[in-house]
Amino acid sequence: MSNELLIDNDLLKVIREAAMERFPKEACGLVVKVGKKSIAVETENSSEDPNAQFLIGADEYARCADMGEVIGVWHTHTNGNPNPSNADYAGCENSGLTWYLQPIRQLEDLSFVFDEFICFEPEGREIPYLERPYAFGALDCWSLVRDYHKREFGIQLGDYPRHHEFWKNPETNYFHTEWESENLIDVTGTIPQVGDIFFIQTDKSGSPNHVAVFVGDDMILHHCHGRLSRRDVYGGYWAKHTVRHVRHISKC
Repeated sequence: MSNELLIDNDLLKVIREAAMERFPKEACGLVVKVGKKSIAVETENSSEDPNAQFLIGADEYARCADMGEVIGVWHTHTNGNPNPSNADYAGCENSGLTWYLQPIRQLEDLSFVFDEFICFEPEGREIPYLERPYAFGALDCWSLVRDYHKREFGIQLGDYPRHHEFWKNPETNYFHTEWESENLIDVTGTIPQVGDIFFIQTDKSGSPNHVAVFVGDDMILHHCHGRLSRRDVYGGYWAKHTVRHVRHISKC
């Protein structure tokens, strides 16, 4: 599939036209198989920082899925980096799809130059827990908790569409609506065990908008918006702003 798409000039043309039109923002979309033909469909980039990242919303994904079978994800790089980022690799692994990258640069005369068109597949890559760059929907606080549970305990927690300021809407705040469906048990008020999850409120919305995992020795592992992932002492601010303390049912 990958080699076939790489030599599909029609598909490449769509991606490169979108790359130029959206520059300096990253263009993005999905590769959809319609009958015997694969087409590149552009989607809205709903990232908070579209010049450096991309995010395809659930509604856009559903729109493309209505056209046919979604078989790939494509996006552009406009920041001078011609290679996939850690966030790209993480997104590829999470999606289970082939990913395509078209780096684009603009010269002083305002003309565009395209670097090599790259494809990469899920290969079981594991991004380290610490010092991850932040990329909403690919490398964020929930992604870190999911990775930790899968690697350390073989527990597969669900993934959910990311929406801008999702915590302000009760219908999209999966920290509040989905925790019980993930077989998580409320153990608030008990002594934390390794692997326990803390849902934390860091703004005035009254609803959790951050999540951390307890890793022992009074430490949590978490990934704050716009920062590298890190370990912190669980106490003070983080304990004060914890809304719910939960544990997977298999560890109770």
